[in-house]
Amino acid sequence: MINRIKDKIHAFVFWQTSIGEVVNKIYDLNLFYKYSFTQNNLKTKEKFEYYLTKQYHIIEKGLSLPSPRLEFGKETILNLIIKSTNYYEIYGTSELLTSISSCLNEYLNFNKIHNVNTDTDYYNNIRKFINEVQPNKLGGTKEMTKKALLKSIDFDFKNFLKTRTSVRDFSNKEVELNKIIEIIDLAKLAPSVCNRQGWKAHIYTNPKLINQLLILQNGNRGFTNSINKLLIISGDMRSFTKLESNQIYIDGGIFSMNVLLSLHSKGLGAVALNTCLPYTIEKKVKKLAGLEEYEKLIMMIAVGNIKDNFKIAVSNRKDTNRVYQIHT
Repeated sequence: MINRIKDKIHAFVFWQTSIGEVVNKIYDLNLFYKYSFTQNNLKTKEKFEYYLTKQYHIIEKGLSLPSPRLEFGKETILNLIIKSTNYYEIYGTSELLTSISSCLNEYLNFNKIHNVNTDTDYYNNIRKFINEVQPNKLGGTKEMTKKALLKSIDFDFKNFLKTRTSVRDFSNKEVELNKIIEIIDLAKLAPSVCNRQGWKAHIYTNPKLINQLLILQNGNRGFTNSINKLLIISGDMRSFTKLESNQIYIDGGIFSMNVLLSLHSKGLGAVALNTCLPYTIEKKVKKLAGLEEYEKLIMMIAVGNIKDNFKIAVSNRKDTNRVYQIHT
């Protein structure tokens, strides 16, 4: 027993050293290169879909500019058609392909109404794809009005943000699972790199499993037993490509913040729990939690109903003039 405790202490100390940090980063990087996609490495359906999403969103962004350049992105579009056709031949049609078709249809019409000659092999290739995969109106652009936008933000947003805080004192009232699912449905509107949405929210309801996961997280002492639901936010390494090993945390962090804000909007208490763990512990968490090897832990979020009266940490913020810098 004593030797086991000593081993744990030595292991903990090792991960606090520079060498331990480097070992952890090497493991992370190897895992990233194993699962991330490149144009020439689309061997799984998921990688293929993330790649196609990245490519067709480039066209969507171009169409949403104030004055899109006529016939922009020819090389990108030709490649998108080839790759989408390859996907179609392997996996058949899908919502993704019909979204791509919708985007290409808008691109074709945009150039046509601006008197571009669309009777060419280039545009015939676009038409051929559109005819094979019918558009679904879920790709391309859509109109939005300033009036509708202003109406949507007509509430006390400042107070909403100021009252969102980390809660560690929950009531014993059950949190409805349907409410958590509604929250995830709101949170998925978060922005992500090229709209790839490489995130997932795992929801845990079993008290025993929640407790086991929280023991591994090791940052929830004093309120563990009051946590009613636990979320684990993960990032899918298959949705990222070269030079994006850090983007998984950026996208995952933005999505996580949307989850926290959505929980607050539904009147639930929550606290973000970091998962800055050695890869040896992360592997244990993933195995216990039922996560795949290609998922990277972003954070855990403890959820519960709030009491009528409860305490929170003051968590004083820096003066605003220390948070921004003006560059002229």
